[in-house]
Amino acid sequence: MNKFTKYLFLILATLLIYFVFFHETKIVNETSIKNEEKHGKIEDSTIAFGCNIERMKWKGHLKYASGPFYDLNIIKKSFDLKKLLPHKDTITVIKINSQNLKQLPEELFEFKNLVALDISDNSFTDLEKLMVDLAKFPKLELLAMNYCGIIKLPNNINLLSELVGLSLDLNINMTEINENIGKLTKLRYLNLRRNKKLNDLPRSIGNLKCLEQIVISGSGISRIREELSLCTNLVDITANASEIKTIPENIGRLKRLKTLNLGYNRIENLPESIDNLKNVKSLSLSGNDLVELPSSITKLIQIYSISLKLNRFKTFPSEVLELEGLRYLNLHNNYINEIPVELADLPNLKRVYVDHEIITDENIDSLRLRNPNLEVKLRDALSLVPSEPKRKN
Repeated sequence: MNKFTKYLFLILATLLIYFVFFHETKIVNETSIKNEEKHGKIEDSTIAFGCNIERMKWKGHLKYASGPFYDLNIIKKSFDLKKLLPHKDTITVIKINSQNLKQLPEELFEFKNLVALDISDNSFTDLEKLMVDLAKFPKLELLAMNYCGIIKLPNNINLLSELVGLSLDLNINMTEINENIGKLTKLRYLNLRRNKKLNDLPRSIGNLKCLEQIVISGSGISRIREELSLCTNLVDITANASEIKTIPENIGRLKRLKTLNLGYNRIENLPESIDNLKNVKSLSLSGNDLVELPSSITKLIQIYSISLKLNRFKTFPSEVLELEGLRYLNLHNNYINEIPVELADLPNLKRVYVDHEIITDENIDSLRLRNPNLEVKLRDALSLVPSEPKRKN
């Protein structure tokens, strides 16, 4: 066999190995995905809707202050952009909040590689022009416009088509979100926190197929819109301390959801489709008007934390006894006067909060005797927070 024949043989053998290995790997991966979808484990719309496959890097511990805006939170405010101009090609993050700006300073437009910008606490006179100016930054992904006195987002908000994160916290007079926000199809983080006059999300919210986290806590929002269930990449809904009364039945579509915070709203019932939220790990239902849990909640096999404090439960919700992955349970500030000792048999339960004003010492002792490793914490009608009501009428 001459030299040329040997080389040709090696090349053909390499190509054959490459094809067999990667083709089989592809088949295995595709089969796994199909099987997971068949068994309801995932609903992957990431590729289908052109979302970045790499998930956001959630830095820091406080989602409100950090999250994707972590870099913006740790850098110092820039009072003099001219001093930064020598480094304009390498600077990607700028904070110019709280400077009484009416429009963007001219020097800012020199920073062509800007990725993250904080212009919070400035009263811009022309929001339409502001959107046009912001669109001059082709790489802009993160924008913070907190406490800017915004009443309504301008129609041309869709000019910011590259946005991945948008924070509109504390625009206390904002009454509605422009439907054109639904054209920001790359958006993965949306913060509408503490906008008390905002009572609903736009219908177009369902177009944000890449959305991973939405924060609407402390708002005037009175419902979780059905359209939000179309955002099947959601992993976190933070909607506590609002005015929410209803949860749509089709919330079960959100199969990637890991955190659902609905605490301190006006919710009386949960939909049966909650059983489809099999990836939910943390569920807060504190401070609502619940008297029972749906039987389907027993299928939340990944859940490790549930807060049911300050509701209207008169008896212990027996569904909890089937949540074998549960680690933390808050029950205080209800009318539950007896905790079944079987609760202590949950294999992963580490801590339970009970109301010592109602639960007897004998009941508490029986739980501790049944499982000496279980922490039974006494909360006497939240004596640590005097302003909070003891129990609902």
